[in-house]
Amino acid sequence: VVSTQSTGLLHVQDVIDEVCIPEATGQRVPNRQKLIEMRAVIREALVETTEGSDQSLALSSTQEMDTPVDMMYPYSKSVFCGGLSKFFQGEARSNSPFFIPEEQMLTVSKAAIFNALKEGGRKLSLRAHFIATMPDITPLSLTLVELNLSFNNLRVIPTQALHLPNLIILSLRNNPIMQLPTDMSGLPRLAELNLSFCLIHHIPDGFFSLPAIEELNLSYNHLTKLPSTVSNLVTMTSLNLDGNQLSSLPFPIMTLSKLQSIRIKNNFTSQSFWSEYSSKGPLSLKDMCAKVIADNEIQYHPYCSDELSHWMDRSISSCDCCGGVLVGQGLILVRSVMDRTFGVRNLPLSLRSCSLSCFYEYRKMKNLDVGDGSQSSLHGVTLQQLNATEN
Repeated sequence: VVSTQSTGLLHVQDVIDEVCIPEATGQRVPNRQKLIEMRAVIREALVETTEGSDQSLALSSTQEMDTPVDMMYPYSKSVFCGGLSKFFQGEARSNSPFFIPEEQMLTVSKAAIFNALKEGGRKLSLRAHFIATMPDITPLSLTLVELNLSFNNLRVIPTQALHLPNLIILSLRNNPIMQLPTDMSGLPRLAELNLSFCLIHHIPDGFFSLPAIEELNLSYNHLTKLPSTVSNLVTMTSLNLDGNQLSSLPFPIMTLSKLQSIRIKNNFTSQSFWSEYSSKGPLSLKDMCAKVIADNEIQYHPYCSDELSHWMDRSISSCDCCGGVLVGQGLILVRSVMDRTFGVRNLPLSLRSCSLSCFYEYRKMKNLDVGDGSQSSLHGVTLQQLNATEN
């Protein structure tokens, strides 16, 4: 009712023909219902994508849809875990400070796997997802070429990441990884491996079973020693060891003819530390006896215990100085190469000598002067072969 000057009152019915009232455009859909419907659509797409393979990427089983929505999602705004969330719940994000079962949420990692599947399954990035365990990537295991697991909470390299036959690039930097696997044969095509800024103290011998590796980054860990089996990486062209606690590199690394660059800054490679890491005492009686047996090719198996025979079989190697038989640890001598080797001037090398004569002969040398040039002539040769050439 509207007041006028003539009649005093004006009813809406008197002007109904002059007023344009818009017609209803449809029922309004609450925002929460839209989220529920979007979840159902994504779930159906995941089931279709993973059909015939492991369907653990699906958000939930078909029986879950029979559960009332209010029981499944008791907290508002917590159906999806968006990028603007305020709270962390494991690998998930949520606007709710209350705990929500992971199987009831579309986590960021599952969404990343789903996007990777849609784009062909060649590249997957789970960078900074704060995951302690790797989600199931079985549908990507045969197609994945690049995998980024950096900036997470992984304490070991996930088993799934060690069995990807077509993987070429693997990044695991900034994870609290302390232990490395002893077998890397499940990655036959891996060319780039980044393990920088982890907590690695020791490298097992079997870790260097990478037939196609070209770039290896082990910088800023807690390494005090590099095993001599690094010489197995015959295809490696670049090695980054910055920021560790290394005093020297093993002499067999000189056999890597394709290696072009070594980074070894911020280590204990100063000549002041050489005497500390060199041997100061004679060989043990056990090592000397074993060397005599090995030099004379005496069949020791019938006369030794199984434990001693096993130790002999594992301990026999070659002397870095004379090329003869070396049993056990031997005597350690740290000396540098005078010329620029692998891009490093005065690269310190750790030589293992089989006897005191070898040790004292090379201890007199401040540097291993192997000739001029930008690349050391020690590549692929032993010091015994070098001495024979000079003579």
